[in-house]
Amino acid sequence: MPSADGSLLPLCRLDSLEVGEARLVQLGARSLMVYRADSDAVQVYLNRCPHLGIPLTWYDDLLWDPQHKHLQCLTHGALFLPQNGACVSGPCRGDSLWCISSTIEGGDIVVDAAELPPPASGEN
Repeated sequence: MPSADGSLLPLCRLDSLEVGEARLVQLGARSLMVYRADSDAVQVYLNRCPHLGIPLTWYDDLLWDPQHKHLQCLTHGALFLPQNGACVSGPCRGDSLWCISSTIEGGDIVVDAAELPPPASGEN
């Protein structure tokens, strides 16, 4: 998965996330959500709602809906499947979170810098 310039960026250690856990990771000006789907698979999403382009949340403990079944946007209550980022309820139903390809290298969850979107308006 290395980019043309080989710029893989580590997000966190795989063993720092329990299966079914998600957390926010700050990577420069971008906030990412890392979800551990099973023992050796993760999903990485941009922490940006497709509806308004604002963060879904600012806190790890507020990533989930009350049933801990969906990732949730705190602004309008949109619900997203953690397995694929699809919005299943709310104003952006049918849309998806921006998925960023990731891999596990030496126990680190890493992403290719070339896949990261430009910062949103207001981000540095």
